[in-house]
Amino acid sequence: MKKNSTLLLILAVCILGAIAYWVMKTDDSKGGGKAMSDFAIENTDEIDKIIITEVNGNKAELEKGEEYWILNNKYRARAENIELILKTFKNIAVQSAVSSSAKKNVVTGMAARNKKVEIFQNGKLLKKYYIGSPTKDHYGTYMLLEKNGVKSSEPYIMHIPGFNGFLESRFFTNENDWKYTGVFVYDPLDIQKIKVEFKGQPESSYLVTQFDKKVQLNTVDGTSIKDFVKPLVENYILNYEKIYFNRIAELSENKVDSIMSLEPEYRIEVTVNNRPTKVDFYLKPSDNPSVDLVTGEENIWDENYIYGVMNGKKEVLVFQYFALGNVFSRKEYFIQ
Repeated sequence: MKKNSTLLLILAVCILGAIAYWVMKTDDSKGGGKAMSDFAIENTDEIDKIIITEVNGNKAELEKGEEYWILNNKYRARAENIELILKTFKNIAVQSAVSSSAKKNVVTGMAARNKKVEIFQNGKLLKKYYIGSPTKDHYGTYMLLEKNGVKSSEPYIMHIPGFNGFLESRFFTNENDWKYTGVFVYDPLDIQKIKVEFKGQPESSYLVTQFDKKVQLNTVDGTSIKDFVKPLVENYILNYEKIYFNRIAELSENKVDSIMSLEPEYRIEVTVNNRPTKVDFYLKPSDNPSVDLVTGEENIWDENYIYGVMNGKKEVLVFQYFALGNVFSRKEYFIQ
């Protein structure tokens, strides 16, 4: 057993050494051996594909579509994350060179922990970044550049002038962190219906309809309610212009199934262009339950966040109550 462990350790050291050599290696037949530090890209508008690969094999492939960027050929990517990474390409600059005495340790460290970023412009591979760890003061990031299949002979400490932080965290592969977070993001005038249902309270549930810029409040079965306050309903529709989830909950499959087996606390269905989008909302247990000082009752539910399941997908989203506005207003709110 001990012999096998020793062999595995030797093998791991050999692999690490080989990777370090590979990172440092340049192809002399292609004009290698040259230090390259021109990481910045001026025309970021022409970038149409970005591939981020980690040492463990995790990968995020981002490709520019006609309307938005696509993640791994499956999902719409978050626009704000794309914007941040493009700004990084444009503004990145050399903070300093790596000293000769530190170079070996830096490259070995990059071999053990690096991210490869492939940048395509107009369909052609333009540059590759090899991104290592932050510097000890966290104000710089070790990086190495490759162009035309040739790696730079020197790594550099890179930063963005005016930004006090490291860059490695901007390049990630987790799909959940890249996925677009929009849920109800509509032009209010395009909304045809909003159906809101409350658990065990059909008398408070309602249906808002809009046709030719005229709104109507109804019961969920479509019966018109006459004595509603029109401006309140019109303002309520504005909530659905920008509703995003906060993050995707990291839950086991069994926990997701357990949540979805419950009756939702709220159900909201919004119809645009005759296509409904439905979200079932479930109370989220609090990470730190509190006790009401007056009643002595324990509050086990999170007061800031709520779970949501969109269109029945087995994926639990986390919403912030503040960002939801007054979407959970009851029918009584609109009646004079």
